[in-house]
Amino acid sequence: MANGGEVASTGAKEAHARQKGNLNRKKFNSQDYIQSILTDGLERMKRRLGLGYKVRIEWHPGAVKFRDGKQLEEEVVGDTILIYAEDPSRASELLAHGFAEWLLNQHTKKYRLLINKLIEVFEQIQYEEKEKIVDAIATLMNSYGEH
Repeated sequence: MANGGEVASTGAKEAHARQKGNLNRKKFNSQDYIQSILTDGLERMKRRLGLGYKVRIEWHPGAVKFRDGKQLEEEVVGDTILIYAEDPSRASELLAHGFAEWLLNQHTKKYRLLINKLIEVFEQIQYEEKEKIVDAIATLMNSYGEH
């Protein structure tokens, strides 16, 4: 009986160990777990460089995005690095690329703001000039109909 109890006990221990292993694998493969690894990696990069404290990362495995006919694995939108690669290892590689892209975007942001402001002013001037011409043509057409 004692031997039978030991066998049952050993079998129960093995079953428990298998179950625990399955839980660990599920945890390792979960999206939340990978997201936390990516977030931790980003936080380490921020601390190391002393830059980018407002940038964050989101992992959307399997999401399909295209730009200029090419499927994106990663992109930076505002202060968010979006990673679409399904493979966690690839997602980790893309983190550094996305952070570097975000840093460069900060450098070029001032130029984009300036150019966009110039375009806005130019469009306003063009609109005002066009309206003057349209008014003149309308006046001319109205006076033509009077004779």
